[in-house]
Amino acid sequence: MVVGRGLLATAFALELGERDDLIVFASGAANSKGRDAEAFLRERRMLEECTRQGRRLVYFGTCSVHDPELHDSPYTQHKLRMEELAKQSARYAIFRLPQVVGPTQNQHTLTNYVRTMIMSGQPFTVWRGARRNIIDVTDVARIAHVMLDDAPADSCFTVNIANPRSIAVTELVHTFETVLGKKGTYTVVEGGGAYEIDTSRSSEAAVRAGINFDTHYVENVLRKYYGK
Repeated sequence: MVVGRGLLATAFALELGERDDLIVFASGAANSKGRDAEAFLRERRMLEECTRQGRRLVYFGTCSVHDPELHDSPYTQHKLRMEELAKQSARYAIFRLPQVVGPTQNQHTLTNYVRTMIMSGQPFTVWRGARRNIIDVTDVARIAHVMLDDAPADSCFTVNIANPRSIAVTELVHTFETVLGKKGTYTVVEGGGAYEIDTSRSSEAAVRAGINFDTHYVENVLRKYYGK
């Protein structure tokens, strides 16, 4: 059972099908920079109901819990509270995710924002020191599928699913320019940061799922969803 209709929900419905042993909760607040109390409350109420179903609950947290700059943001703190709520389920799997890319009109995603700014010619600012972690939503679903099948039926765990290679935002913008065939109007300024994401467990599952996080991975993902 998949709860939600967005990017993650669609990918997991295609990957897992109608599995009666799982509740995949993919209906959370969509804007990682938001502080919408109503959206947070709506997610809490829906998740509370799912914890009472008696099936393994799959919940999606955020890798930004590892980011010193974002850890205390309203969104990240909300996601941490929802993780604690998900743990009230008798069986749970919490997957913390980075910047997930796929077919979505959500303009709050990093890649949709960069694409829009380049194509529109609007000026934007890029932090020289900023790095972000990019992963295809279909690969998230494939990796999760392997990990769920491997885990004992009564197990509970929290794990990152991410690309083992984070990318500088300056490089991401350059790659977008190559894919789109258009130069952006932007200024590179000092600032931004990076943080480590432990991908040891998800990388093992990725190998088994046939996913190759090589140096061309990000460009291939951008071409898949944004190429002409």
